[in-house]
Amino acid sequence: MDRKVKATKTKDIIQEYEELRFFYQDTERKINEIKDEQQQLLLRTIEKLQPELEWLLQRNYYFIHPALGDFKFTRGPILGMEEGKQYVYIYDIKKQSLIKGDTSDDFKFSNVTALDVINAGLFMDAMEGILYTRELLNEYNNRIGTVYSNLKADLENYTRIFHEL
Repeated sequence: MDRKVKATKTKDIIQEYEELRFFYQDTERKINEIKDEQQQLLLRTIEKLQPELEWLLQRNYYFIHPALGDFKFTRGPILGMEEGKQYVYIYDIKKQSLIKGDTSDDFKFSNVTALDVINAGLFMDAMEGILYTRELLNEYNNRIGTVYSNLKADLENYTRIFHEL
């Protein structure tokens, strides 16, 4: 009788394992579908903005990322950095490809796929980096406006001091 109870208990546990396994596999499939959609959206966004990116590149603008401060590149938009900041992901406008640069190895670049960017957990950062190109000129105008204002205020201040001597 004791063996019958153990066999039933084992059967129930195995049934629970099967349900958990099914849930895991189903969720993994859904995650892969979402990653596929993320890849496609990232690539379609880049393709749609390509003429604007080329315009910025031809006029020698630096590309910056809103979350990475003054870190900048001339080759194209910064898509993000892996944790630890060893690798930076960029869209190379001329080559029309995604690249990864090793910051600890003189920025040695290698080609990557959109899936590599997604798997690095950088989908949101990549989209922000690409879309930020639309704000780039405003950002540069704000920065140069601030430089101008500061220089003008300094000159006026020291001109006033000079005249008071």
